[in-house]
Amino acid sequence: MSIKKRSGRLKVVLDLAEKRKKEAERFLAEQIQRVENDKQQLVQLELYLAEYQQGYRQDSAQGLSIDRMLNYQGFMNKISVAIEQHKKSMLMNEKQLAQVKQYWAQMHGKYKAIDSLVVKALDDEVKAVDKVLQKELDERSQLSRITYL
Repeated sequence: MSIKKRSGRLKVVLDLAEKRKKEAERFLAEQIQRVENDKQQLVQLELYLAEYQQGYRQDSAQGLSIDRMLNYQGFMNKISVAIEQHKKSMLMNEKQLAQVKQYWAQMHGKYKAIDSLVVKALDDEVKAVDKVLQKELDERSQLSRITYL
């Protein structure tokens, strides 16, 4: 049974950290897209309301029946309520985006920290091997001097 080197054991931890970092990146991308979609939908709702208000003003100038006026006002009210609800939803999505960014930063930071530990462990292992080789060379050099004397 062989004992894994420290860098090998850390590599397993690094792979897990990388998996979590990539998952956090995916969450972040999805949440950014959700916020962007929210912004586009809000613009569309507001444009729709503005167009409907313009139509109401034009029709009002020509004279409207009470039923038609109430229909216009009721529909514009529904659009306004939808806009307010959408703004609340957007606010929640933006707060969630801030949390996802924080989570991503944590996962990214952990990955970078573990990555530097792996690099340091590999460097230490190379130095240890070099030290052993240098010691063997020094010993051989001493032995070859002794045999020539």
